[in-house]
Amino acid sequence: MLKSNEHRIWIQTLETLLASAVIAAIVSAAFSVLTSERSIAAENVIRERKAWRDRIRELSIQIFQAIQSADVEENQNSRLVLRAKFGLLVNPHERMDQEILNLVVSDTTHQAEEFIQRVELLLKHDWERAKYEASLLRWLRRREPQRVPFEEFRPGDEHGYRHNRTLRRNHPGER
Repeated sequence: MLKSNEHRIWIQTLETLLASAVIAAIVSAAFSVLTSERSIAAENVIRERKAWRDRIRELSIQIFQAIQSADVEENQNSRLVLRAKFGLLVNPHERMDQEILNLVVSDTTHQAEEFIQRVELLLKHDWERAKYEASLLRWLRRREPQRVPFEEFRPGDEHGYRHNRTLRRNHPGER
């Protein structure tokens, strides 16, 4: 009788070990597939975002030159085409993107610098967002990077992209 109990215990232990091994293999395979798919998706998104940022940079240089041009009437048609190209690359529902587009067809050359600064903020936000989304540890951050509105932009000041704090605490009137 004792041998029968030992034999039954040995079989139960073997069954438990086998079940644990099967469960571990399934979990490992599922984790591997998810990690692989996430990696492939992240690579594709990163590559596409880089290409988008490059197109925005190239087009922004052309727009800057057109805004700076002394002959506003002659290049107005060219600026409308540039605005259309730029408009196809930005979010039509984002107020800050629309403000950039409005500067493309403005009739004053002094707005060229504002245009570039707004595009810099757009590119910086996209870069920080791409890094956030590609990070395996993004769940540790409380929220994804927020875009800095032009009205709050102060060149040279620390931005709040990497920190989960309010932006530029040293300026009165800001949160």
